[in-house]
Amino acid sequence: MITLTLQIPEPVAAEYYAAAEQLNGRFPGASPKIEAKALMSFALARHDCDDLCGQFDLALRLIQGPPDPPFGGAVLDPHFGRDSRPVPTQPARTEAAA
Repeated sequence: MITLTLQIPEPVAAEYYAAAEQLNGRFPGASPKIEAKALMSFALARHDCDDLCGQFDLALRLIQGPPDPPFGGAVLDPHFGRDSRPVPTQPARTEAAA
């Protein structure tokens, strides 16, 4: 086992502390009590190399803004569904006669 000392942003840590408090409220008989650090360790332990590389690859592509979209191409092109014809007006809605 490796022991790490990490600095994480306070809002992120607050989420783990809130989750630990909420879980301890749901499971009052838990012994020992659930700690935020245990939740953080659990969250870190669930990833393998491919997961980590995939997440950071996507994050870095989004941050760096490569010339190509990060997902291999846009789903819709900017002019999808547009043409030079005017959009016809819809007829007024009429209420059904009772």
